[in-house]
Amino acid sequence: MKDKMYVFDGKEYSKPELEKIFSLGKSTEKLSQRVLYAIEMVEGMMVLDVGCASGSITKKIAERDHKVLGIDVLKSSIDIAKEFNSHPNATYEVRDLITNPFPENSLNCILFLETIEHVENPFQYLKEFHRILKPNGCLILSTPNATSLKNLFYALSYRKKEKQNRITKEISVEAKKTGTQLEHIYNWDFPVLIRLLDRCGFDYVDHRFAGSGPIVMPVFGKKIQIIKENSKILGCFGPLMSTHVIKAKKRTSP
Repeated sequence: MKDKMYVFDGKEYSKPELEKIFSLGKSTEKLSQRVLYAIEMVEGMMVLDVGCASGSITKKIAERDHKVLGIDVLKSSIDIAKEFNSHPNATYEVRDLITNPFPENSLNCILFLETIEHVENPFQYLKEFHRILKPNGCLILSTPNATSLKNLFYALSYRKKEKQNRITKEISVEAKKTGTQLEHIYNWDFPVLIRLLDRCGFDYVDHRFAGSGPIVMPVFGKKIQIIKENSKILGCFGPLMSTHVIKAKKRTSP
């Protein structure tokens, strides 16, 4: 009988392979900078993790005595979360909060981490978050930074027309709505992201730039990692770092 396989980040893994992946992320020291910032920003008892994927961050927050509900539209992700990242304070369910909404003013905190760049209707999601958050409830959002050094190098890689044509062809046949880190349909710089939040009824509270990479470059025919994910090399140049982590509060007055 063939062992059960799990779909994680667009690839298939066996149970032992996934156990190894998640065991490597148990240490706080090995968490990415963006995840550490996001966890520090969480407040309130009732927390919703939208697009929770494998549930690894959901579990970290649950371990801090918050009651967390992790939701994802992909059943494969929720299956993994329930089996590999269970916790007494965490529950998981397959759910799209747009088609299956939560009650108004029912949550203290919402996490939307590395997800807004995947959804086709980000404005609708943010307006819904505003509706279901309690007064002064907070939204914690992370997403790739359009002005990062990583994006600059990537832009230089498709400066030639033949590379642009190849990218166009690859995108036309790629699998849709996989939820993988490659399938981004939006990318924001800091002012545009803050403006989007403002138009959806949120007041800015805090912002961190996080992560310097990983940045991989072709060197003499080989792909070499020149900057690691948690490198501090861009620490003094925040707008060139790879990720936004933003905390905003629900605005209760016009």
